[in-house]
Amino acid sequence: MISKTVRRVAKVVRNIPNLWQGYNLYVNRDKLRLIDFTFGHVFPEAKSFADLGGVWKVNAAYSIHTVKRSGVERGVLVDTNYPEGLKARLRRYSVLSVVEGDFSLAETASLVGRVDVVYFFDVLLHQASPNWDEVLGMYADISSCFVIYNQQLIQGEDAVRLTDLPLDKCIELVSNLRYDTYKYIYEHKTELHPQYHKPWGDIHNVFQWGITDKALRATMTRLGYKEVFFRSYGKFLDLPAFENHAFVFRRS
Repeated sequence: MISKTVRRVAKVVRNIPNLWQGYNLYVNRDKLRLIDFTFGHVFPEAKSFADLGGVWKVNAAYSIHTVKRSGVERGVLVDTNYPEGLKARLRRYSVLSVVEGDFSLAETASLVGRVDVVYFFDVLLHQASPNWDEVLGMYADISSCFVIYNQQLIQGEDAVRLTDLPLDKCIELVSNLRYDTYKYIYEHKTELHPQYHKPWGDIHNVFQWGITDKALRATMTRLGYKEVFFRSYGKFLDLPAFENHAFVFRRS
């Protein structure tokens, strides 16, 4: 318990500079640095980006940071839910377009259009029907650089569909903090979700996949990309099966 409290306090202290920049304490400063590194060193000629699922908890901070710091000419923010008033606040950034929808759908990707860089921050493990690798393939058609920060499975080498496991095994891996949510999903897997119009078993609000580094790298290689950056940021929460890993891939 003490170590958990220490980690939480350290995270708050580390993120205090967020407040000076107008962001909240949930904004991950490692991701801000990852954006700066991508536009400053990996792809300095990039002029457009898409931030997929970049609203929850952080209120578009990564899109705003990119617009402010990189001199981009076009940005697209995509998510399914926007807090009240956020869209109005984002109108001050004339180069930023806002799309409300599921970025895993082909029609949403067509609204995004061609961009130089795509962010997948904490979203790939949630993708099912289409699965995470299919989503990567979809955006490979419209972008030549992927910036990925994902909670990666470090047990074994193959990707695992977590919600195909028995409920107790799934909970063992992802923790029991949301046991009631997972239990409801398992009991209603084939029923249609009223908002997302896909089965409850495929919604993106829970861990759907345990993606390994090997599986992700194999997928990106197959799609024609070269890994130009990798870093592990350590354990995700207190889950021994997952670590936060960051990647940047450019089309080779």
